[in-house]
Order: sequence, then structure tokens, then C-alpha cells
Amino acid sequence: MKSKSSDQTVLKRMLQATAECIPAERIGDTRTAAESEHVNRCARCQTEIALWQDFNDATPVPDEGAAVQWVVAELRRRRQAPPPTRAPYAIWRWLPSTARLVTAGAALAGVVTIGYVMRDGEPAVRELQDTPQVYRTAQVQVVAPVGDIAAPPSALEWVAFSGAAGYDVEVLEVDGTSLWRGTSSSPRIDLPSSVLAQLVPGKTVLWEVRARSASGATVANSGTQRFRVEVKKLSTDFK
Repeated sequence: MKSKSSDQTVLKRMLQATAECIPAERIGDTRTAAESEHVNRCARCQTEIALWQDFNDATPVPDEGAAVQWVVAELRRRRQAPPPTRAPYAIWRWLPSTARLVTAGAALAGVVTIGYVMRDGEPAVRELQDTPQVYRTAQVQVVAPVGDIAAPPSALEWVAFSGAAGYDVEVLEVDGTSLWRGTSSSPRIDLPSSVLAQLVPGKTVLWEVRARSASGATVANSGTQRFRVEVKKLSTDFK
């Protein structure tokens, strides 16, 4: 018993055009003896010839000619008719409301910009009056103590700053806690005994001096300085 797939394969082979099949444009022509012999054994050519004969010998139905003439006339009319035109205002009328708002906003922004430029094209340069002058503070050069030192210092010293009316000095812990504050009119200040008692070996101490003018404004600053009393090493020599 043949399978369905094998039957389909045979049918496809029978209906497939070959080099000997008659072309569609020559189906109605007179055939040679070889072509007639081929048609007698070719199912595809027989089917093509039968369809051509049905189409060629068909009798028109009533009113078929009138329908064809109407279709031809309608196509001719549409081809010759000019394309529809819209009034200029129609484009604006059919724009979405959002687009109209954006266009109006852009026009308004342009008008405002032009008005601003014409009103104040360039800002005027105004003179400064009664404005206090601010100067960058200079650097006060320190002398001592700085870095590791052998013994606790009895005083703090720095280089005199030109134009300074006095100096403010502050000694601090490494965490920023203030230990002592003092003022001096010379580039030196003695440390009180209460501060000297805290300058133990191995402890780092910070200090800073600020030069001020006669009006009390800071004109120079040393920045944070640090020093440390060295720890004395024990002698290992025995007599």
C-alpha cells in the first residue's frame, strides 16, 4: 500500500513543467506531431490546454460588458482628476493641540529675547564705592621650635613681618584643642610654666602665629607648625 507522501511526490512530478512542455503563449497555436505526442502523455499540458479552452470559449454573462466599461471609465476619470488641495489655514487647523502650543511658545520666546537684547544689549560697568579691600594673607616665617627638639622650648620665635602691629599666638594639642593663647608686639613670646609642664618627651604639640595690622585685621599667618620633645635613650653602659 502506497503512502500519502509517495502519492504527493508522483503528483508533483506529473504537474512539474519539463523542457518538452508547451509554453503558455503557444497553447492556442498549431502543434507539431512531436508536441501532440507529448501532450497525449503529459498531464500538466493537458490541464493547461483545458483551462485555456474554457477561458477562450466562455460566453459572457448579461451586463458583463457594461460593468467592464464602467470600471474603465472610472479609472480614466480618477487618473485625469487633479489632486485635492487644501486651504492654507487647513494645515494649522489640523495640527494637534500640543504642536500648536509649542509653536506659539517658541514665537513668544523669540519676541521676549529680541526685546531683552534691544533693551539692555550690554550690562554697564559700575564703579565700586565704599567697598572694603580684601587682601590675601601672607606667610609668617617661623624660627623655632620646629620638628624634633632635645628639650622643651622656653619661647616661640618667628621672623618679624613688615607692617605688623602685633602678633597673636596659639598653642594646641594634635587634635586641635587649644592649650594656650597669647599676644606679642615682637617676633617672640615666652611660654608660661603651665604650658612648659605639658611639653613632656614624646608628645607632639602644634602652634601658630598670626600677624595683625593696627586695625586688628590678620595680614599674615604662619600656618600650623609642630614640634616634639625627643625621648632620651637610657644608657646601657655599666661601670
